[in-house]
Amino acid sequence: MRDCRIILLTLILLSGCHAFKPSADLKYFFPNFTADDKGMLLQPGQVLVTFFGTSTLLFDDGETQLLVDGFFSRPSAGKVVFGKVSSDKEIIQSVINDYHINRLKGIFVCHSHYDHAMDAPEVSKLTGAKVYGSSSTLNICKGEKLEDTSMQLFEVGKEISLGKFSITAIHSKHTPPFKLFGKTNATDPNHPDITSPLQQPAKVEDYIEGGTYDFYIKHGERKMLVKASTNYIEGTLNNYPADVFFLGCAMLGLQCDTFQNNYYKNTVQATGAKAIIPLHWDNFTKPLSKALVALPYLTDNVDSGFRFLLKKAQEDKIDLRLMQGGTSKVLF
Repeated sequence: MRDCRIILLTLILLSGCHAFKPSADLKYFFPNFTADDKGMLLQPGQVLVTFFGTSTLLFDDGETQLLVDGFFSRPSAGKVVFGKVSSDKEIIQSVINDYHINRLKGIFVCHSHYDHAMDAPEVSKLTGAKVYGSSSTLNICKGEKLEDTSMQLFEVGKEISLGKFSITAIHSKHTPPFKLFGKTNATDPNHPDITSPLQQPAKVEDYIEGGTYDFYIKHGERKMLVKASTNYIEGTLNNYPADVFFLGCAMLGLQCDTFQNNYYKNTVQATGAKAIIPLHWDNFTKPLSKALVALPYLTDNVDSGFRFLLKKAQEDKIDLRLMQGGTSKVLF
């Protein structure tokens, strides 16, 4: 996570800056940015998704709720770079209350960096939902004294059924290492996992990746795929057709043309998705109480990444929808 600390130090230095050259307003690219279906009465078979920034998604069919990651605390850049981070119980409880997260059955964690896994134990304690994750994620839960019955190691390729949802974890790869002024800052390959219980507060580099996973979510005949990280394993998703693809976009705009095209080919095109909702484009050191803003320009060229996706989506006649933090959309 040393690379993450450098990224966030850059965020401090660039505080107040946005990724977009043409406009600081995300509506420049997405005129439907503020659309919100929250509060709609769902019809049988419908699925509502709510986006909370980074890759946190709440799925709800009116009976069962699922959460991907569940990162609500979003500690400031100062805490991330110069101190330690921990879950903010008051913020988490507020989100749970405001969004009526009272039927949550599962919390599925994409990988064990703090901006994905840190809040999972507290969300579980407050809702009674079980955490599904890697051994590293489970060690984060053990550090917060979560009961063994409230966590489960998922098996790649094995379907988990919760209500009318079924969820399958798929092996993936983390976003390519961040480069600052041409220098790569990668996570130590000799320490790929969290091997003992991790107690909060902790430094961000203690939240080791621990393997990266995509989630294939089915609801009746409808299929969704959640990819939190901007990377791929060639051919892995060919057998996972999806209607909606929640696509990780962190640092997409910093990659070369070959990577961008291969990424799109092995994700959106491989699944035949008809709709894309971008993930992990926002400045996750800013609170959910304010409108999400894109990552600063020197940290991630969000402008370039979105332009690439818009071009590809237009060519393939795919719906591309950006969601603001705390907004909801009926998927089907």
